Amino acid sequence: MPFKSLHRAAIEASLDATTRQYLAGALQLPQTLAHIQDTDVEIGISDYTQHAFEAAHRHAHAKEYQYVLRGMTEYHDVDTGEVLRFTSGDFYVIYPGTAYIQRVKRDTRILFVKYPAGNDKSAVQVSDALAAWAREPLRVTRLDLDARAQAPAANSLKPAVAVAVFDAAARLLLVKRRDSGYWAMPGGTMELSDSVESCARREVREEAGLDVAITGMIGTYTDPATIIAYSDGEVRREFSILLAASPINAMSETLAHDDESTDVQWVSLDALPRYPMVAAQARRIDDVLAWRTSRAVFIR
Repeated sequence: MPFKSLHRAAIEASLDATTRQYLAGALQLPQTLAHIQDTDVEIGISDYTQHAFEAAHRHAHAKEYQYVLRGMTEYHDVDTGEVLRFTSGDFYVIYPGTAYIQRVKRDTRILFVKYPAGNDKSAVQVSDALAAWAREPLRVTRLDLDARAQAPAANSLKPAVAVAVFDAAARLLLVKRRDSGYWAMPGGTMELSDSVESCARREVREEAGLDVAITGMIGTYTDPATIIAYSDGEVRREFSILLAASPINAMSETLAHDDESTDVQWVSLDALPRYPMVAAQARRIDDVLAWRTSRAVFIR
């Protein structure tokens, strides 16, 4: 047989049920996917939908080749104390005998190749401090930049939705982002199953604990010079739709932020200047205030 293949649909379906899916190897345990039998090498995909860690271990004989398809991971070399970070597009090898512990950012996918095949892994004892390091979620940080100044070239474009939510006292809802430390209106990137409205309502519910009704459209923001550089290697250019919303009922105005934020508050309009924001967010706030009186839609 000159070819044997595994198709994308079957691979993706298998990854819905497991964090690690082997594509090829001489495997003893049953697999969701009908893998390609191979006694020389093991090839597979590690897919982390949540923050995760791999317990400290070493391989006696095998080399592990890894290619980060998306996301970010860090390795702590147990013997040297060195911490190595790899992000989307990085390729690396872990040589036999290397004792390491690994932590992985949520939404990370890694292609791995292990040669030679076989179970040669042994556990390594580590200190409580190092075990705690592995369990600490690996987070990205962000820098909001202007490409007209010095900024890296964009490598990503993702539709996003932001929401200007006002309560009955005309206060604006702001969240303090964990990844940057600045204040912003709630929002986030769209998923394949989203409409603009469903994305907006989900993001406000996740980031502030509110159910809202969408009341209008304020503007679109697609300036290619507005750049967000993330520590996992993604450099995203701006593409955001800004909507207006209000809480569905008065009882829903109790706030509760999620893990992506450190605070959430209702802010009176005269207090807005006291809340540090990046320049792009401050420009959107200006448009929000203008929209409240004019209902003009801004195309930026």
